[in-house]
Amino acid sequence: MFTLFSEIHFWTLRDNVQAQDSDLGAFRYHDKKTAINSILGISKRQYTESRGITWVNSNKRPAKLRDTLRELEDLLDNQRVIYQEWCNSLQVQLMFHTGILVTITVSPHTADITHIQIDKYLLNKLLVEHLTHVIITNQHALCSYNENQITLIHFNKPTLKSIPSKWHHLEPRLAHLSLAGPSGRRIERKLSANVSGDMVLSWWRCTRDEVYPWTPVVKDVDRANIHVYSLTSVKLELLCYYKTDSDPLCVEFSHVRPNVVHSVEQKISRRGEVSVESCTYEILNGKCHRIAVTCIPLETNVCCHSFSPDNRHLLLGCIDGSLVLHDIAKGITHLVKSAFIPSILCWNSFGCAITVANEKCQIQFFDSSLSCIKVQFSSEDITPCNILDLGSYFKTQPTLLDIRWHQKPSHHTTPSDFAQTDALLMLFCEKGPLCVLKILGCAELSASVLISQYMSFHQSDQAVSLLRSLDWDLTPALCLTSLQTIVNHLLRQNLTPEIEVQLESALASFLAPVRGFSSAVETEFADPVRDL
Repeated sequence: MFTLFSEIHFWTLRDNVQAQDSDLGAFRYHDKKTAINSILGISKRQYTESRGITWVNSNKRPAKLRDTLRELEDLLDNQRVIYQEWCNSLQVQLMFHTGILVTITVSPHTADITHIQIDKYLLNKLLVEHLTHVIITNQHALCSYNENQITLIHFNKPTLKSIPSKWHHLEPRLAHLSLAGPSGRRIERKLSANVSGDMVLSWWRCTRDEVYPWTPVVKDVDRANIHVYSLTSVKLELLCYYKTDSDPLCVEFSHVRPNVVHSVEQKISRRGEVSVESCTYEILNGKCHRIAVTCIPLETNVCCHSFSPDNRHLLLGCIDGSLVLHDIAKGITHLVKSAFIPSILCWNSFGCAITVANEKCQIQFFDSSLSCIKVQFSSEDITPCNILDLGSYFKTQPTLLDIRWHQKPSHHTTPSDFAQTDALLMLFCEKGPLCVLKILGCAELSASVLISQYMSFHQSDQAVSLLRSLDWDLTPALCLTSLQTIVNHLLRQNLTPEIEVQLESALASFLAPVRGFSSAVETEFADPVRDL
C-alpha cells in the first residue's frame, strides 16, 4: 500500500520536546553542553550527523544561529503570530503582532534551519499595538487593525535574491490610510491581494440582520462588508464594494485570475438547516458583479475550509468530522469522515494532496478525491497508519494553529546542484516550537506521481478515483497520461469483473464525463483514448 514516509524536525533548544534516543524519525536541536550518557544517545547523534542533520547549532558570526534561534523562541513564547507563509520552497516568513518580521531559510535536504533573519523595521511604526491581519506581496505589505485604518508599505526596490532582504534595504515608503466602512466599531478586517498585486480587498464577518449604531444616514458603502481597492505605490483607491447575503467565512482573490473573487458564506435557516454558498464575483468597470453561486447543503456547521490552488475545488471541514469536497467546475460534491474533528485544511502546491489536522497535532493525508493516504515515521515501527499523532512528542499538549506545504521547488531558489526531493510541511504551534514534517521523496507530489504510486501498489480504485477528479479541459495531457498508466496496468492483469469495472470507470472519465468538455479537447484526444 502506498505510504508517505516522514520525519519530524523540531526547531527548538528547549526541553519541552521529547525526541527519544531510540526514535530515528524525530530530531531536535541540543545544547553544546548537554552530556550524552546512553549508548542509544551516542548512536543517534552519530546517525544524525552522518546524514548531515544538525545536532548542535553553530554560533559562528555573522549568523550566530544558536543565539538567533533562542531569540526566535522568545518571540514565539511572548508574541502572537499573525502571518505565516512560505516565500518560496526554502524560505518561511513569520510576522508577529508587534510588526517584527522573521525570515527562516531551510535546508531542502536535512530540513534544518540554515539562516534566521529578524527584521524590526515596523517595530514602533504601527498605529496601534496589535495587528489583526497582514499580507505581503513582491512590492507591498499591508497591515490591518480592528479599526478602519491600514498601514501600507511600498517597496521601491523589490528584492530578487533567494533570501529576502531586510525591509530597510528595499527603500520602503510607509503610509497610514483610512478604509471605507463603519467607523467607531472594532471589526477584525481581513485582507487579500490579487495575483497581479494591483488590487486588494478588505472584508469582515457580519450577519444579514446586523444592527448598526444610529447615524442620520447609513450609506451603502458602510453596510457593505467587502471593499475592493486599486493599489498603486502608497495609494489606495476604492473601486467597488459589496454586501454579502450571508455570513462570510472567507473572501479572497482568485489564485489564477486577477479580477475574480471567491467567497464562502454559511447560511443557517430558522429550522437549523445548514448550507454553504460558494460565490464567485468579478470586478469589472469599477463594479463587483456576482457571476456564480453554488449552494452546498450540509448536516452540521463548518469549522474550517480551503480552496485548492487552482480554485477548482472547495474543501469544507464540519464539526461532526465530515470532509466535504465540492468540485466547482463539475458541480459534484463528495463526502468522507475524518478520524477527528478537523480545524486545519491545507492543499499542497500541486493541488492533489490534502493535509487535515486538529489542534491536538493529529494529522491525516488525503488525495484530491478524498482517498486516505497512509503515513508512517521513518523508524523501527514499520506499521503504516491513517493518523500521524505528534502530541506524544510534547511534555505539555500544544495547540496547532496552522500547517503550510512548501511551494513548488525551483532551481532559482535551491542553492544546490541537486534537486529538492522531499516535501516540507511547516507546523505552527501556539507559543512554539516550530516544527517541520519532512515527507521523504514527495517534493513533486503531483497527480501523475500519485497515480503511478497507486498502480505500483495495485491500488487501482484510488488511482481511478483520482483520475476522475482531474479536468480534461485544464490538464488534458496529464489526464491522458494518467489514463494510459491505469489502462496499461489493468490490461496486464487477468480479466475479472472487478478489473472490468475499473477499466470502464477509467475510460468513462473521457468517454462519459460528468460535465462535457470542449470540442477541441475531444477532437485532439479522442483517437489516443480509443486506441487504448
